[in-house]
Amino acid sequence: MSNIIEMKNIHKFYKNGDESLEALKGVSFALEQGEILAIMGSSGSGKSTLLHIVGAMDVADEGEIYLNGTKEEKYGVEPDATRIRYENIGFVFQDFNLIQDFTVEENVSLPLILTGEKTKEIRRRTKDILEMVGIGEKGRNPVTNLSGGQRQRVAIARALINNPKILLADEPTGNLDEQTAAGIIELLKRTAHEMGKCVIVVTHSKFLASEADEIIQIKDGKIEWQNI
Repeated sequence: MSNIIEMKNIHKFYKNGDESLEALKGVSFALEQGEILAIMGSSGSGKSTLLHIVGAMDVADEGEIYLNGTKEEKYGVEPDATRIRYENIGFVFQDFNLIQDFTVEENVSLPLILTGEKTKEIRRRTKDILEMVGIGEKGRNPVTNLSGGQRQRVAIARALINNPKILLADEPTGNLDEQTAAGIIELLKRTAHEMGKCVIVVTHSKFLASEADEIIQIKDGKIEWQNI
């Protein structure tokens, strides 16, 4: 099976006055369809920078990025970055990033509405994805009425509504209690193993990392160890 995403020798530099800070120092990994990768490391290790580059929200200064087997020369550069994100990537965040005045259905369907999808198709896909994440009965509820775990399920549904190949999750269980987090982890595993997505998770949770297929530990911008 071919790789969905491959990062080769990725470097990232930031200016700090007259000095240059190297945030990533030659990071490489590859993921096939249906795999979960956990990226671990302390604050400032470079893991969030790596996630931003994978998500085409930042640009690597050196290295090569392959998407679906094709080298992308302008992976994080507009307008290519917007196209890559829309066609390939869904995002999930620790604090959910939901629109508080919207219902569950409105939050989940927003990406389809913004792209001009037909109303009938929006309703069908929204209903299907809400059923998949286990909150099919909550569609008309304001998101403010939901628990933290239910809100994260809404966020995952929204991230998957465009059927991306890659799901990026930044500390997806960070605001949840242990039991609720376990349910979200099971949902992420289903997303990878049953839906065939590549799931990349930045996490401090050893339990979440233990459930991943592969783990990368980053320290000072370099891969300290990995089980790939």
